[in-house]
Amino acid sequence: MPAPPPHHLADPAAVPPSAVEFLAYCEVEYERRTSSGNPFDESLFRSAVDLVLRKLRHLEKRGCT
Repeated sequence: MPAPPPHHLADPAAVPPSAVEFLAYCEVEYERRTSSGNPFDESLFRSAVDLVLRKLRHLEKRGCT
């Protein structure tokens, strides 16, 4: 059974407003890749999503977004 989509890993209260569209894109991309039948590194995908979320949180704390 595949792991849940990346947005389920993020606490909705901790997701910055600037990340809402990004997470929607990630959900669609995750589904596309897991349904394609091609090899897909889910761990790497989740790490990339987490990296972007951390950067967006940092930028929001600094008032940059």
